[in-house]
Amino acid sequence: MTTATASTNQPPATAAGGLIPARPLAAQAHALRAAAAFIERAGLAGLSLTIDPDRITIQVPACLASPACRAAAVAHLATTAGGRAARDTAPGSRIRGWVLADGEIAGHAVHIFTAIEETS
Repeated sequence: MTTATASTNQPPATAAGGLIPARPLAAQAHALRAAAAFIERAGLAGLSLTIDPDRITIQVPACLASPACRAAAVAHLATTAGGRAARDTAPGSRIRGWVLADGEIAGHAVHIFTAIEETS
């Protein structure tokens, strides 16, 4: 009978755009570097970036531009990340609508969003 054992010297699984380290801190640093490169290539200043254990979150803040320009920015970022932007008008918050997108940056899940209109 043959028993397979996992070797600690094997590299982590290959993901699109690179390797994701198995250690949490190294994976977070990898995600941060990947997100920084992504934003730099996009050429959009003023974005808000958060690196969580399970995904990268990029917000296009309301103070940056008009709702139409922010929606276009989310659409552009979404396309670059392999996703598609869509408007979410779910009731229940002070925001009437969001433009949301999900995609991937160097093997890390990414969520991109902006608020469209605040209620008075």
